[in-house]
Amino acid sequence: MKPGLSGNILPFLCIFFLAACGSEGGVEVDCPDEEGGEDWFWTGKVCRLSTKGFNWDVHSIAPALDSSDDLYAVGEFTAYKKNTVKYAARLNNKGSLDGGFDSDSDFLSPQIIEPARDGSGDVYIGGRFYIDSTIVGIARLNLNGSLDKNFDAGTEVEREVKTIAPATDGSGDVYIDGPIRLNANGSRDVNFNPVIKAGHNSITPAANGSGDIYVSRSVAPFFARLNDDGSIDTGFDAGASGLNGPVFESAMATDGSDDIYVVGNFGIVRLNSDGTRDTGFVVNSSVYQFQRGKFILPAIDGSGDVYAHAANTNNEDVIRVNDDGSIDTGFVIGEGFDYNGSFPTFIGGNGHLSDAAITTDGSGDIYVAGKFTHYNSQSIVTNLVRLNTRGAIVK
Repeated sequence: MKPGLSGNILPFLCIFFLAACGSEGGVEVDCPDEEGGEDWFWTGKVCRLSTKGFNWDVHSIAPALDSSDDLYAVGEFTAYKKNTVKYAARLNNKGSLDGGFDSDSDFLSPQIIEPARDGSGDVYIGGRFYIDSTIVGIARLNLNGSLDKNFDAGTEVEREVKTIAPATDGSGDVYIDGPIRLNANGSRDVNFNPVIKAGHNSITPAANGSGDIYVSRSVAPFFARLNDDGSIDTGFDAGASGLNGPVFESAMATDGSDDIYVVGNFGIVRLNSDGTRDTGFVVNSSVYQFQRGKFILPAIDGSGDVYAHAANTNNEDVIRVNDDGSIDTGFVIGEGFDYNGSFPTFIGGNGHLSDAAITTDGSGDIYVAGKFTHYNSQSIVTNLVRLNTRGAIVK
């Protein structure tokens, strides 16, 4: 027990200082060290009241690809509901914390998480963190959260990693921003020599199993397809698409067409497999803005629709777009997401969205993550929410 306060007075003290204990700053009072209580927990620095979800921002989420329908999350959080969990968590399909996943490393606010494609349930985690006193940018975690020591990028990646994309060619390799291709054991693939510097915003593996990847670029034509050796695929010419700015995110269409969606300040565009613009897909950007869009997520219900991160005048939203580019008015988000009941500013405001993921249980629901406490004026969510295909909260 920390000196100065007894366990009996502490819950009352935290409740009395509700505004402070529940705020980001917290309140400096003594709490049992690293022990949860009925309505509070100790963060290592402050006493904080339990929340309805994660107590801090969620940066990235990803489905577990092991037929469990579970969900992974990483971010700045140190607790989920009334459970202490630092920076990386696995949630069961019903929303409870998976106690069998316990990361044994202190990752200090990782930025990205991506599932391995081999059905193991393992995940890659990226950011800039320490493992055994060594700075690394990417690690692979086993199903139970322990570090997979068979994957070791060593000194190849001594920097922050913000983009991870497992290859879809069955090799077990993984791409990171640069772009760099790592072998299944974490070593660098010396046979992959990209002729351009790209991929910081997005890397999307081709769906045809070729090992090719689509990457964003900082200069025109802003988007390119690279062959599996890093050379530019000249059969894909995004210059003809009319993109007039950088691509923030991209996602393969799920209809077998090999088309790809891209999002940027220009809005949302669907590109054909040769890079030309699909003129049958037109999104009206006069209502919604797509500045620094965090995600674009094709639905898996056969509709051809896509979910996207957007903003209108007041708040940040996730919208559903029909296969012709029109807004799906059946997906109703109302007042959208905000933080502590205050509408955020889209860039640098009090609340934000950071990622989204499709559920794997066949429901067609989606998860949305970020920094928020309210959805459509309802204060029943904190930093992670599950929505059905109509935009209603799945409790």
